[in-house]
Amino acid sequence: MDVLGFANYALNANAQTQSDLSTQVQRLSSGLRINTAADDPSGLAIATSLATKVMGLDQGVQEVQDANNALTIADGAMATISDILQRMRSLVVQANSDLESTQDQADIQVELTQLTLEINKISENTTYNGRNLLDGSASSDFPLPNQLLFSSNPTLASGQTLYDPTQTNVTNSTDTSEEIEQTFTVNSYDPTTDMLSVTVDLESASPGFGPAQVTNFLVQAGTNVLIDPAFGPIPGPYTQTDENGQEVLQFAFNNLSAADVGQSATVVSLAPQTKAPGSNLYVNDGSAEGSTIAVDIPAVTANNLGVGNIVVGSDTMNTAAEYRIDYGIQYLGNIRARVGAQNVSLQEAAVNANTASVNYQASESAIRDLNVAQATTAFTKDQIQVQIQQRIIAGVETMAQSFATLVSDAIVV
Repeated sequence: MDVLGFANYALNANAQTQSDLSTQVQRLSSGLRINTAADDPSGLAIATSLATKVMGLDQGVQEVQDANNALTIADGAMATISDILQRMRSLVVQANSDLESTQDQADIQVELTQLTLEINKISENTTYNGRNLLDGSASSDFPLPNQLLFSSNPTLASGQTLYDPTQTNVTNSTDTSEEIEQTFTVNSYDPTTDMLSVTVDLESASPGFGPAQVTNFLVQAGTNVLIDPAFGPIPGPYTQTDENGQEVLQFAFNNLSAADVGQSATVVSLAPQTKAPGSNLYVNDGSAEGSTIAVDIPAVTANNLGVGNIVVGSDTMNTAAEYRIDYGIQYLGNIRARVGAQNVSLQEAAVNANTASVNYQASESAIRDLNVAQATTAFTKDQIQVQIQQRIIAGVETMAQSFATLVSDAIVV
């Protein structure tokens, strides 16, 4: 009987069990099913790829949150600017009253000027991590050129508007910084001459424009041609200039009739917008290679809001100031709506990235992590097997010694 040969089988089995037991100990200690590439080569490769996705998504969520914080700071600054615009509007309404004294008007102007400076100060100093948010460097928008706004343009008896919008525009051939306002008023009708008396009032607080240009003209009823009492008919469209002879406004009006007496229209110009060099800010959301989300915050300055040069004084100036501020409030509201929409979009992107991260992490865990219950069972089984195998080996050794003794005794006899 080959007793020692039987012991070799037990020894081999014990060595294998000891190896399995060592593996189970390592897995239970780390909590991982895959500790080395040898444990599951393909599983390790897949789990590593999934772990990369998880880390990228988690970092992307952080970047998206940073972008959200930047937008929140920008919106908070714009909320303050909105409050300033509301205060400016109240001041202009107050100024447009005959009960205000000259000193009252001067005090109102001082506050308006200071509020304008404060808007620009907020625009210049609103930053996130050293990056300016409201100077236009975080936007791809093109600055708007001179704009012409019709604060009032009533409908005439003919069914047409007083101003002809197709031929009324800002010229500013050389100086694009002037903000101007013009009022066109139909004063009276003379049935004897069949003539209408009109007044064209052009004013501006911009430096270099000069004094107000208030001119009285006649218009033949049924026509749209201005007649200068001294020089006769002047064919339109009509161009007006500042005191330096620079063209600032071209305008035209539609045919007037006696029924249009009392009608008045006002047109207001805005200086062209400006912005600091730069474009959209891009945030990597971590979902894929090069996957980014654009953040766009337009330039919010007093000039871009149309309130860069608010001056009260005459009725025309006061009306223009109020209309410019109304435009600024509406324009700022549109910008805040855009920023708010981006905030919502970023929040949804963060939620989506978090959901994807959790699911990727669950997939990785299913491959890499250890089934503790199963591993504990295997560990216990291996322990029992080791004990049994060691007893078998010990028993075989005892049997081998007894068998050797019997053989020796038999030979002696």
